[in-house]
Amino acid sequence: MDWNNMLIHLEALYVLDNALTEPEDDDLRLIRKYETDNMIKYIVDNGAGDKLTVLFTETAVLIKGFAHENSLNQFAAGEWNQGIIDMMYDGLDEKMKNMFTDDERQETTFFIWYDGEVHQNQIEGNDGGRWLLGYAFGTYERFEEFATDYYDMVFDNDLLRKLYTYSALSELELSKLI
Repeated sequence: MDWNNMLIHLEALYVLDNALTEPEDDDLRLIRKYETDNMIKYIVDNGAGDKLTVLFTETAVLIKGFAHENSLNQFAAGEWNQGIIDMMYDGLDEKMKNMFTDDERQETTFFIWYDGEVHQNQIEGNDGGRWLLGYAFGTYERFEEFATDYYDMVFDNDLLRKLYTYSALSELELSKLI
């Protein structure tokens, strides 16, 4: 993961999605952004039951994934096992853990946090879902491929690269991009 640029890349996706999603189609929005004084949170929801939540604080990046077809999905389990979810968050500072509601924590099939080093409690039987990390786009080529496919558009390559690199475009540039 490109931890140093993850915020920029998610913001680029947010700017692009915001520009291409009409206000009346708000329920179709791919990515949402929530900001407070002490954190920025992005939630990518593909509309098929999968979510990636990335929360940036001053001291850590918290990544929560929920892949609905993953065997660790407790909503699909024959019997709820809170212990599986609790194990994923084991070792995380309580203050950081409480940045997610109980309901948000229940929607977890993997959890990673970065505070200068990467932490993840691997749970036996986890059969995927890390593909959700692809929404953080480690390379421009992946971002461009996703944007072109998802939005079914051909973008000006220079402007799209600028958006990916700096997470912002002028109004004029944005209008030329879309």
